[in-house]
Amino acid sequence: MNDLGTLVLPRDTGLDPDDPASVFSLLLEGAREGLAGALITIVDINGGAPRALGAQMAVLEDGRYCGYVSGGCVEAAVAGEAIRCIGAGADEIMRFGTGSPFIDIKLPCGGSIDVHVHVRPEAGMLAEAQRMLDLRAPFCVAFRATDGTTALVPGSAPRERSEWRDGVFYRHYHPLTQLVLIGEGHELVSLAQIGRAAGLPVRSFMTAEAHGEVVVRAGSPVVPVSGAKLPELPVDPFTAIVFLLHDRFKESRLLESALGYDPFYIGALGSRRTHATRVARLEAAGLGEERIARLHGPIGLYGPTRTSSALAISVLGEITEARIRLDG
Repeated sequence: MNDLGTLVLPRDTGLDPDDPASVFSLLLEGAREGLAGALITIVDINGGAPRALGAQMAVLEDGRYCGYVSGGCVEAAVAGEAIRCIGAGADEIMRFGTGSPFIDIKLPCGGSIDVHVHVRPEAGMLAEAQRMLDLRAPFCVAFRATDGTTALVPGSAPRERSEWRDGVFYRHYHPLTQLVLIGEGHELVSLAQIGRAAGLPVRSFMTAEAHGEVVVRAGSPVVPVSGAKLPELPVDPFTAIVFLLHDRFKESRLLESALGYDPFYIGALGSRRTHATRVARLEAAGLGEERIARLHGPIGLYGPTRTSSALAISVLGEITEARIRLDG
């Protein structure tokens, strides 16, 4: 029910539940429309659960919601309870699954989740969170359950995890994996297309003009690369760099430059023999052993692949695996 006693039916907006910006986007949209909302966070898990500690939903008083705290089995019920909390004007922590008072709402995995419902989050905090996500700047939000206050804290190292500490739940926010593609040809086109289809930001640095318009249509900005030097790359600790070049001479100098960055993944196209030759060239150029050891090659979870789309899927799988290891 809303404040007027009218039944409000929760409805999923379809915003990407894997993008941390979705919850802030919906709550800010509600604020612009004069609608109160709630930010919902998993703060404890017992047994199995489809989503990790810190997974979030956003709910508006008119019933719109986004995000997942399970596999889709309890979201509407959680949203309905959040609407009740918004009307009451008070935060709550409630349990769903085993041991919950909501005996008719089950988690298929058999475990339980405790969710913190923070009602009417402050608009300035929401806007700052959205701004930092747009800048790919890690941060955390501290939820103090005892008094319903929140605080945005800039900075969060890649391996920091959402947790309770001294009665405060710290929810860490890290950017989505960004793909920086360097090269040309159908392999780059396919990886740009599949990366964008997966909802990831993709930046392409192309060493040839062919197919550039296809990459742009896929949603990736294109920066032309000429000569043996790369322009400055937009690399942060949550970026994966992938070299997709068949010309080893062209690749060699560009790769030397890219190895000066610190992404969580960097890899280059080619066979085992090609990679051995590549490593020998980098050693001869005086690059340090530690830097060279970070370079993946041949790239991909499986291989050899015979089509550009199969290669793209294989490479994105390897990058995803590396990001899971980074996130812990």
